[in-house]
Amino acid sequence: MKLTRYISVLLLLFGSISIYAQNINLEGIKLQKEYPARKSGRTVDVNMQVDLTEMPAIGSNLKRIVTPVLRANESQKEFLMPSFVVAGRNRYSIIRRRISFDNSYKTVPDQTENTIILPRKNGSSQQLHYQTTIAYEPWMKNASLIFRVEDTGCADCPLGSGEKTLTQKALYPLYEAQYKFNIIIPEGELVKNREEILNAHISFRIGKYDILPDFQNNSQELARIRAKLNELRGNEDVTFNKLDLVGYASPEGGAEFNDRLSKKRVESFAGYLSSQYPMLRGRLHSEWKGADWEGLKKRVRNMSFSAKDEVLDILELPIQQRTPALKKLGNGKVYSMLLEEVYPPLRRTELIFNIQVKGFSLEKARQIIKAHPSRLSLAEVYAVAKSYPEGSKEQYEVWVIADRAFPKNVEPVINVAVLDIKAGRYHQAVEKLEKRSNDSWVWGMLGLAYAYNQNWEKAEKYLQKARKNGDKEAAYNLDEMQKYIKDNF
Repeated sequence: MKLTRYISVLLLLFGSISIYAQNINLEGIKLQKEYPARKSGRTVDVNMQVDLTEMPAIGSNLKRIVTPVLRANESQKEFLMPSFVVAGRNRYSIIRRRISFDNSYKTVPDQTENTIILPRKNGSSQQLHYQTTIAYEPWMKNASLIFRVEDTGCADCPLGSGEKTLTQKALYPLYEAQYKFNIIIPEGELVKNREEILNAHISFRIGKYDILPDFQNNSQELARIRAKLNELRGNEDVTFNKLDLVGYASPEGGAEFNDRLSKKRVESFAGYLSSQYPMLRGRLHSEWKGADWEGLKKRVRNMSFSAKDEVLDILELPIQQRTPALKKLGNGKVYSMLLEEVYPPLRRTELIFNIQVKGFSLEKARQIIKAHPSRLSLAEVYAVAKSYPEGSKEQYEVWVIADRAFPKNVEPVINVAVLDIKAGRYHQAVEKLEKRSNDSWVWGMLGLAYAYNQNWEKAEKYLQKARKNGDKEAAYNLDEMQKYIKDNF
């Protein structure tokens, strides 16, 4: 009977501990000022005044261990700072008496001579000044201050634990760079002269130069040219000025033979077009380039095959040595591949249509950018982009189209990068600008894109280059970046 009673009492005791642990009340603990932590160089000074006045009363024999914790708001990282102790009246006296008799006694594991141990003043005004210094880590700039609490009874038996978030902004705000960058407003054009290029692959019999409209794919190629001329002739927005023909040959034959053959073929083609289209008479000019070695290099660079580097090395040799060296690669297999896959597109005639384009209304320009974007001026492109909502998909697409249509102008690629950065697409901005990194006009924006990617070394490289080139905005952004790095790292 007694055993049953003792077991019941024990169950009641443990049950009450469990209930207490679940209901530990940490309300009323407050910070008396914002931002309890402040970065100083590579350390963080934690200096906080904690108000315990409204913290619920604690029992006379209770010891409350409070561990301040910095916890990242965006990850699981945290830093535990030295604990402090708030004890009930009797427990505080016991702790002090133990410490006075035994220097090795620790009421908390990390106790030092600076550990705060104070008696709880239930129902009275009570403040606690807590101060420590810790090593700074970048995640701390967005961290919460948490009090992790453990309560124990007179025999250090656990009575519960809990946490209270005092603030989600523990660290005094660090320097935030205020970079300057904006969409470039392009200048208009008084006269819009344009060159529109069409590459025609007219097939010829081996060693011949006469035009055979029904030979191989010639009918399709001639139809493309006819469609282009008809479009220009019937377009009231365009004035056709002249047509330049440039003939190219593939480089498998001798240099002298290729030069002579490309000349005869382009002259034959010019004569054919003049006979078919009276509008070209007196407005057609032809020239020949011979073997297109540069075109071959460009195509090989864009390919992927095992002997690619060897082929590119050979293409740097003197012209007369190239073909023999190519034929030796892979027992002739590489050269056969080049003959079948790479050389045919090099045999072509480039048609350069020289036109003059009139100015467009906004409504018309919004149509033209979809079909013939290069016929707009960049000022007209800007007007079209501006007509769409700020940051919209349509506005972005306008500048992407313009970047493809005006590869020699920097305004479109810079404006695409500006919109990418504003939308948080930092890596994408770098990718686009890196392709133009040889152009000094993009250095400032490229450096800024690297700064947003936190690639500080490359950011400084390009911002410094732009600053030395007289870019005042880049100089300002470089200064902002350096202030940010100094305060944040």
